[in-house]
Amino acid sequence: MSGFPEVIIIGGGIGGLAVANALTQAGMSWEIYERSPRIGLGGTGLTLWPNALRALGRLGLDHGVQTLADPLELGEIYDWRQRPLKTIPLTPVRERSGLPLLCLRRVDLYAELLRPLDPARIHTGSRCTGYRREAEGASLTFDDGTTRSTALVVAADGVRSFLRDAMIGASPLRYVGWMTWRGVAKLPPGSFPKGRYREFFGRGSRFGVFWIRDDYVYWYGTLNSAVHDKPAIHPAHKAEALAHFADWPPLAHAVIGATDPEDLVRTGVYDTLPLARWTDGALALLGDAAHPMTPDLGQGACQAIEDALALAQCLKAEPNRAKALETYQAIGLARTTPLVARSRKIGKMRQWQTPVTATLRNTIMRLMPQGAILKLFET
Repeated sequence: MSGFPEVIIIGGGIGGLAVANALTQAGMSWEIYERSPRIGLGGTGLTLWPNALRALGRLGLDHGVQTLADPLELGEIYDWRQRPLKTIPLTPVRERSGLPLLCLRRVDLYAELLRPLDPARIHTGSRCTGYRREAEGASLTFDDGTTRSTALVVAADGVRSFLRDAMIGASPLRYVGWMTWRGVAKLPPGSFPKGRYREFFGRGSRFGVFWIRDDYVYWYGTLNSAVHDKPAIHPAHKAEALAHFADWPPLAHAVIGATDPEDLVRTGVYDTLPLARWTDGALALLGDAAHPMTPDLGQGACQAIEDALALAQCLKAEPNRAKALETYQAIGLARTTPLVARSRKIGKMRQWQTPVTATLRNTIMRLMPQGAILKLFET
């Protein structure tokens, strides 16, 4: 397929940018097609744990990423009335791994992942509308009517992946029963402690705040609800969040109030059972397209980065593309299947709603050994 890129990446999110960096390191040509008008448009915050930083280190990107946020050093868990449940020193994780726990603005990570990439290979405002398997690869159709051929397509197009559904025939998504508001806010100096995260557990609802740097924080709120199908960004979302958390600790109201409505996202939470396959020989699923999971382990972006490194390494090590993709699929399924199940289980418990189950959850949190909690950060 002379004259065409070896790999076309659909999706310019964290996974798509990470795999472009990994393929560059592996000596392979690529192009990215992203449906948004520009890369890094919108977005809130995310967590990167040591496993993701380790993978970024293999790509030579860890030092730059570590400048984007201050290390998290202490976690504090309360009930919704601000009664303490658990204090979690996080420094043992850094001492064992040699790497910090970070929460950072998504837009900052986009910029760092974009920095080494050739902008001429990145096409924005291009939505993939068709996929066809061919003898030596695949052909893609875009919303402007153009087609492109390539040896391999990487589907990094997110939770509602068009390419995943095109390959397996139907959406495998399952709604987990709760939705989330998320945002990034800049607080007045000294109003939230550096290097800290705080979470508040209510009945069928939670609120959490994570320090980033320079008085920026990432926050989330959750609520048990019916299937959520509203637009992710809408002016009403801020008022809804303020109303729901009005009786919670003042920090919740302050953080939501300091958030620009354009930086506040409301979405339903979905995951999947393990997919039977991640590839058809010409298409490889990556990140949320392959294994959407609840946010309760903080592993969404982390696993997309791990996928990116694994895929590039498999393609470099095995000249037979079909065999390389089979190996990538085996590695990915073994790695992510238990994480998806564990994250769903933890999220379900944290969303317990009745007085009895919420009290039981809080008691479990008080009694849980520190070591068991820290293992959640060392996946």
